[in-house]
Amino acid sequence: MPKSARVVRRWLTAVAVVAAVPSVANAADRAIEIPPAPKSSRQAAVPMHRTAPPSAQSALRLGSRGPGVRDLQRELRRRGIRVAVDGAFGPLTRRAVQTLQRRLGLRASGVADARLLRRVGLRVRGVASAPRAVIRAGRTTGRLKVFPVQGEYSYSDTWGAPRSQGSHEGTDIMADRHTPLVAADDAVVSKLSRVETGLGGIYLWLRRSDGLQYYYAHMQTIAAGLEVGTSVSAGQVVGTVGNSGDARYGAPHLHFEIRDGWTPMNPYRDLVAVDPDRA
Repeated sequence: MPKSARVVRRWLTAVAVVAAVPSVANAADRAIEIPPAPKSSRQAAVPMHRTAPPSAQSALRLGSRGPGVRDLQRELRRRGIRVAVDGAFGPLTRRAVQTLQRRLGLRASGVADARLLRRVGLRVRGVASAPRAVIRAGRTTGRLKVFPVQGEYSYSDTWGAPRSQGSHEGTDIMADRHTPLVAADDAVVSKLSRVETGLGGIYLWLRRSDGLQYYYAHMQTIAAGLEVGTSVSAGQVVGTVGNSGDARYGAPHLHFEIRDGWTPMNPYRDLVAVDPDRA
């Protein structure tokens, strides 16, 4: 083969090799490329939703509701203390908690705090506070919807009993200081005093739409936000039991009156009608 022909052949071979290099590189790239994960795989790797842990509460008390209360009630029953398992922390659950606290040598506050819950092997769970008391009475006289004291209490018919200012015109409901007081019916605040004034001390007047009035005397505190003209619902907390006024040297209690306009009426029968312990 002539020399010139051999040179041309070598040149063509070199050109072919150079042209083939990009194809080989592309093939290598394709060989190491990682294919995208299937759609189902990507979905499985990411949670569809997240739920935040329930907010912890430091204690279970009157008005608390939820699974934490239900767990507490189950534990009380397991220990032989009679109580309904309904998830609502009412007066009967409070008494049951006091019984348990006395058995364990703790102060019988009726509040299941973190210490008590840990003592009986329960964790504090998120609970919701009920804005209203549970109305459990099966009958009513129409003058009350809810018993005004939400806790452990005692009372008797003291209507007309002699007092220093005259005959008694209400019912004295004995209870521990700071026991919650609630609105006996849907009403409007007509008058109140957050400082000790006169015989009633710290007091509250509620007026129903038909003119019926409820008088709460000797209170320890009045709930924040209540002012003259504020509407309240039956079962709403309006304050706490105390011994202010002329009861300052006696036992804490609520002096409770019902008045038709300004005419006093014996509230005893109405209280018994809505008393969850007597219903």
